[in-house]
Formats: sequence, structure tokens, C-alpha cells
Amino acid sequence: MAGLPTDRAVWGVLFPAFAAGVLQTCSAALAQGATDYPIPSTAREAYSPIGEGFDSPLDPRDDLRGARRYVDPREERLKARRAQRSPNAPVFFRDTDLRANSRTYWFEEDAFGLTEPKAFTTGGSVTYASGYLADFFQLRGALYTTQPLYANATAGAAETLTLDGDQITVLGQLNGRVKFAGQEVTAGRFLVRTPFINPFDVRMIPLTFEGVALMPESADPKVHYMVSYLSHYKRRDESEFISFSNGLGVAQDEGVLITGASYHANGWNVGGSNYWIKDTLNTAYGEIDYLFPFGGNDGLSLRAGVNILDQRTVGADFILGAPYDTYQASARFVTSYQGFVFTGAVSQVGSDASIRKPFGYSTSYTGMLVGGFQQAGVNAYLLSLSYDFAKLGLDGVKFEAAWGRGYGTPDLATNFGFADQEQLNLRLTYEPHDSSLEGLRMEVEYVDWQVFHLPVPSDELSQFRAIVNYDVPLL
Repeated sequence: MAGLPTDRAVWGVLFPAFAAGVLQTCSAALAQGATDYPIPSTAREAYSPIGEGFDSPLDPRDDLRGARRYVDPREERLKARRAQRSPNAPVFFRDTDLRANSRTYWFEEDAFGLTEPKAFTTGGSVTYASGYLADFFQLRGALYTTQPLYANATAGAAETLTLDGDQITVLGQLNGRVKFAGQEVTAGRFLVRTPFINPFDVRMIPLTFEGVALMPESADPKVHYMVSYLSHYKRRDESEFISFSNGLGVAQDEGVLITGASYHANGWNVGGSNYWIKDTLNTAYGEIDYLFPFGGNDGLSLRAGVNILDQRTVGADFILGAPYDTYQASARFVTSYQGFVFTGAVSQVGSDASIRKPFGYSTSYTGMLVGGFQQAGVNAYLLSLSYDFAKLGLDGVKFEAAWGRGYGTPDLATNFGFADQEQLNLRLTYEPHDSSLEGLRMEVEYVDWQVFHLPVPSDELSQFRAIVNYDVPLL
């Protein structure tokens, strides 16, 4: 097979390094998978990276723009009681928001016959947001924890605990937010939601960031933008914050400069963003997404989009494999009718290098639960179908099945042989609203990822996840 040695004696020498590379590639793929974005009920609700604009939410699922919005009646009742009980109290205290979110997570995987991590964890977060002092200053924070209930010897590979399978407790957010002249400036530790850098909340703890960000004050303007400098970030399986260049394997400590803008009106989501890490990497993203003006929530609707991620080394080119430039371009169409949503997508990656993206989920429309066909020289297509069972009286129950195929030339130097591949994803979620179970979110996920022609014990990575979340407003 082109690109891979076939002589058994040669493989006898190369296999240990190759197996280590396979595991490293698996870890990189897991760090570049799809988001846990809600399963759509209509084409309008389908995920768009630029459609979500630029934001700094307290919780990764707060104020999602594309997904259907729900008002939690428990929070509304708490606000009314506070206003009635302490009408003259300072707004800074009266409008305090305190929430607890519990999360229990079962993860098991068979990674090409090389490792079989299993971990059963519990934990979650407590988030705090004050009211605005003099309509000017707000204080926010979030404490996260993940505790092992069961962990085998390789549980660290699940990324729900540390690499050694130990617990994590960390003050992931602590920031101040200032409003002035229609702008918001957030500084400290916080979440950011952008196409390339985002919370990627698919394990126990999201990615969180340190730095400063300026955004418009309005929650949902037609024109949205961000100017930000982030110095450090915290990975899901660690409590320490590291620089962005360190996250790409570079010894020098460099942060990332983010600029971006987007436009949202009349069915259009259009915009772009840029991410510059000195002497390391520059990543630019652009997207055009359009919802056609016919149909409705239940009628036939259609949506189409194209996007591109351009990534290249810059400056002193400290990153491994430099100099290089690569890209991932993708296109899709989404159609929906009576709770069914069908998506078809294609993507292509440049042949010079794979996309490096440890700071969030995949921007590609072909992104799946494990990886986004981001390996060098890989072309891919994806088909998915979801259904909202509310039409059958099962409120909050949704199911999604997605299948993707990638193909290209295996190359040890650029894609480590991860070229020809198939993946099947199954997701079942239950998130009831307007009931006594408000705040509950359950999800079961299954992944079957086959990478053909790899000289490893198995060509298959299988994964099973079961997650239970329960969100409770406290104040």
C-alpha cells in the first residue's frame, strides 16, 4: 500500500513507534471531535460554527443562538422571589445567580486493540454570577470537579480524569465583566465560544481560558464581533493552565490573539475569525451559511453552507513539521420536515499537514464524535438523520445516526496512515422541559470508527458513553 512500509522486518522495528503514534493520533482525534450541540429538530436548529457568533457564556450551553431556546421556570420563580423579598437590596446581591450542575459519566473504549480505558465518574460544577454593580461591573466564577467511582489502569485515556486516573477539582472560571458604551470586557478565567476555540464540553470538565475579551453588550445583535487575547487554557484532563503554544508542543510560552466578526439576519450567518499564536501557528476561519425562506418549524425547510479553515506556521516556525500550510474546506446541505432532519456534507484537507486543533471541536461540517476527518490529504463525506420524538408524544427524546467516510493516501509523515476510514455515530438524548424533570439531560452515545490497512491488532475503535446531567438553580 502506498505510503506505508510492507516488509515485516521493517515493521518489526517501526511498530512500537507506530503504535505510539496511533495512540497519539487517537488522542488528537478525540481532541478534535464534534460538539455536544443539541440534536436539531429543524434545519434552523442545525449547528453552524459562525452562526453561534462570539460569546463568553457562564455555562457552555448558555444562550446558544441556533438551538431552540427554553425558559427555565425555576429560575424565573427564584428571580421573582428575590425581587419580592428584597426589593431594595443592591442589585449586585439581589440579582445573584448560583447554579449547581451534577454530571455522572460512564466511558469505555477499545482503541484498535491497543488500550481499553474504562471510567465511571461523577462531579459537575457550581457557577456564580453577581448582578451588575452600578450597571457596570459583574463578578463570575465556576468550580469544577470530577471524581472517580471506577477507573481501570488506562482510564486516563478517557479524558474524564487525569492521565493517571485521579480526580480533578479546579476553579476553572474567575472573572470580572465590565460594561461601557455598548461593549463588554471580560478578564480573568472564563469560557469563550468561537468557531476554533471553544469549551468543547464533551467530557466532565470543559476547556476554560485565561485572558481578556471584548465583545458587544447586546445578547443577539445582527453584527457580532470579538477582540481577545488569551494567554493560557486548561485542558479537560488537567487542573493546570498552560500556554497555547505549549498545547501545540512548542516550548515557548505564547498566547493567542483572536479577532472575528459575523453577521446574522434574514437567514444568513456569515463571518470569519483569525487566531494568531506568535512563532507557532495562524488559523483563519470563514463561513457562509443560509436558511432558505420557506417552510417553517414543521414544514419542509432547507439550509446550505460552505466554510474553510486555513492553517499555517508563522514567524520562527517553532511547531513540529514547520514550515507548512494546510486547510480544511467543507460544504453541506440540511433539510427538515416534521421533526426529521437530514444532513449531507463533504470536506477536503490539504496534503501538507493535518489540522491541529486541541482548543475545541471541529469546525468542519463532516465533524463526528471522534475526529472530523482532519488528517492530511483526506477527502470525506457525511450523511446524518435525526428525529425529534415530540411528534409522537415523547417530549425531549431525540435520536441521531450519522455515517461518514474518509479516503486518501496513507502517509506516515503527514497523516500517520489515518486516511481510509469510516465512522458510525449513534446519539440518543432525553431533555424534558416544562415538567417536574426540568434541568435533567441524559445522553447515550456509540461510536464505531474503522481505519483500514493499519498494522495494529484491530482496525476498529469503538466507544460507548452514557452521561446524566442535572442542573439546579440555587439562588
